[in-house]
Amino acid sequence: MADDVGELIERLALWRTGDGGYDEVSLRERAILALQERGPDVVPVLVDRLDALLADHAAHLERVGAVTAVWDAWYEEGDALVDEHGVGKVLELERYRTVPSDSLPQREPRDEHYQDPYDLKQGLVEALRRIGDDRAAPVYGRALRDRACIHYAATALRGTHLDGAVPALLDAAASIEPDDMAFPEVLRTLEHYGATTAQIRARFETESGPQARVSLMHVMRKLPADGSGRPADEEIADALVYLAMSRSPTDRRGAVRELKALGTLDALPGNAGDARGAWDQDFGGAVMDAPPPAEAVHAAIVLAAHGNPPGHDGELRRRLRHMAEDAPSAARAVTAVLAREPRAPDAELELALRLALRLHPDRVAEHLPLLRALHGLTSYPAGRDGALRALRRDGMLFVLMLHEDPVLREEARAVFEDVAEPEDRGRFAEYEALRLGTWGRLARKFKRR
Repeated sequence: MADDVGELIERLALWRTGDGGYDEVSLRERAILALQERGPDVVPVLVDRLDALLADHAAHLERVGAVTAVWDAWYEEGDALVDEHGVGKVLELERYRTVPSDSLPQREPRDEHYQDPYDLKQGLVEALRRIGDDRAAPVYGRALRDRACIHYAATALRGTHLDGAVPALLDAAASIEPDDMAFPEVLRTLEHYGATTAQIRARFETESGPQARVSLMHVMRKLPADGSGRPADEEIADALVYLAMSRSPTDRRGAVRELKALGTLDALPGNAGDARGAWDQDFGGAVMDAPPPAEAVHAAIVLAAHGNPPGHDGELRRRLRHMAEDAPSAARAVTAVLAREPRAPDAELELALRLALRLHPDRVAEHLPLLRALHGLTSYPAGRDGALRALRRDGMLFVLMLHEDPVLREEARAVFEDVAEPEDRGRFAEYEALRLGTWGRLARKFKRR
């Protein structure tokens, strides 16, 4: 019987039907029917197999997470060193590193080639649910920790009883997004177990993860009110700002939509706000799908500069660097920080100046307010070094100094005269010769035609 049950368990992964039409029964369905016929003796076998798969997957994630954390720290340090020493000196940065490149860990072979047996895990949960034995309830709770099993485990829990189901379900809800297909199942099961707003709020208030806070707020919105009150929507504003900086266009759209509904984003002050039409154009380089508005980027800079969201500020800084390189709205946000009067806190200035180094030169060249803000900071002790570094970067002043607009050109040249070192003048001479030489050749070719 053991061999027979083992073979049936393997078939639980085969949920797809063949080409015989809609009436064809999958191998999973046939295996479940056969296991039901075997009776309750198969339940411990199924539970043990599911537990083993869950533990194996959790161990895989833990090992990969440990390796990823070291690499993230290495990238973070590299970005900071590039900001400080310049892009052209990447090969010289190794001596400054606290995480040597030759010490970076690699994934173990078992993790490099790991394939999550999600279909088998789901089949095991479904088989246990269909058999209907209460001894399976604890493993359903453990399966809620595995993202691939949440939908099936939440459904199964409505057919049995598990002490402590509500905390496990709230953890599951916090681990997925509100638009995940499993989310409605978790909500139904929470309602089935009588989850209260007070329980959900307590879980919400101990959570620092941005996505988790948004998901838990959605749980409170969806479940019937019980009079104990839920947090104000504004309490997830910071989490939404974080999500608005996501690399996923879908996540960005959803977060920005909620932020606009909340109305918590402050308008940008001064020149940064006045230049909106010009700043949000695309001036070349990578084009970002659904870029966040400058107001959201500005809010993210303020958050990250002060170490928020707790435990996630490093990732938010990485996301902001991505925005500075690809999102046209980032320049307006950076300018709003740099031009603020009275001066922004030093931490905000430092981060904004680092981001200024990453703005796409073709976009920056059109934005006189940023040039003026940086020039103004050269007389402010806390911002002087960073502002000079940004102004002397190739592409910032050089493009403006050759701009066709005489106002831009003359102001850029005046700033250059104020901040340039002797080597900067030599670099500009080379840049000017290259640009004018290229345009000269094109002009001569055009005239010959």
